[in-house]
Amino acid sequence: MPTFARSFAVNALAEWEANKPGNAVRTLFDRWSLPGEVSAGAAVLRLGLRDGYLNFYIKGQSVAKLSVGRGGPKLSVHRAYTSGRRKERVGDGAPPVQGYQDYDAQALAAPATGSLVAGWIETAETYASAEKRFVDDLIAANPGVIDLEMGLPASDTPGSERVAPRMDLVIAQCPKGEPPSIAFWEAKCANNPELRASGDAAPRVLEQLGKYVRWMEESDRIAQVQQAYRNTAADLLGLHRVFRDGDASDPECVTIWKALAELDSPAVVVQPGIVVGNYWPEGSTEGIASSRMAQAAASFARNEHRLKLDRAGIRVHEVGPDHDGPVLPLLPTTPVSA
Repeated sequence: MPTFARSFAVNALAEWEANKPGNAVRTLFDRWSLPGEVSAGAAVLRLGLRDGYLNFYIKGQSVAKLSVGRGGPKLSVHRAYTSGRRKERVGDGAPPVQGYQDYDAQALAAPATGSLVAGWIETAETYASAEKRFVDDLIAANPGVIDLEMGLPASDTPGSERVAPRMDLVIAQCPKGEPPSIAFWEAKCANNPELRASGDAAPRVLEQLGKYVRWMEESDRIAQVQQAYRNTAADLLGLHRVFRDGDASDPECVTIWKALAELDSPAVVVQPGIVVGNYWPEGSTEGIASSRMAQAAASFARNEHRLKLDRAGIRVHEVGPDHDGPVLPLLPTTPVSA
């Protein structure tokens, strides 16, 4: 059975990066915006730690993948970004840009490659949808976020789904005076049809969450998730020491990482919550009037789509001008009763 794991070669990267002024890896980390921080100035990238590599995100849109091997680090960037092909140019008659541009250790050490990073980020941001931007808003408001776009390996258990479940946010939630527990949230904008169903039908998002819960119920999965996110916390601490050593004091996320890394068996809340964005995230470029999101938010309640989720035992948190703020509530260790 494929194992869910998280790890990154922090020490190997730190050893390579030292004494290479202007290298592209340092340039990327100079733009790292920590969970609980609003992106500002050059610090606009979020970090996703995977099994053996890192993903850098701009407004929820993946910009680059960084791995470290025997020959040093390697960076993969989509050719749409390296060529500067912004989203608004898609469909202009030119053939689509496909594939990835790889940069080896030698290229990454060159300041000339570091000078390209800003252009990649600017181009990638044009591909960030409203829902991805909503996820970034949530990361900015919740220092406990420890992963985004959490992809789980497909199960090989007979009769199980072959499609790997995915969760938008993983958060180390910290009840006051208690150790952190690991919880999961699916993020949707109010106009997402997966939140809605007519008549007696169930919203499609329930099947999505059901796949995740069934995966978590398989043998050893809880232990794998516990170990994976303890490793994540420890590696994020290492990356913070290497690339954010100029911080005047420890941000709140660092305190959370330290607490999680030290736990033998952190509690895992199996039932995910759903967080709904009832507003138009700043910078969204989809061809929909912003007033449509407010209309969708109103119909979500009026047509009892929210009620169906409540009755299914799902914790729903709505964010928007007429709803709550982006700080996520604590998820209970047992499903919410109907």
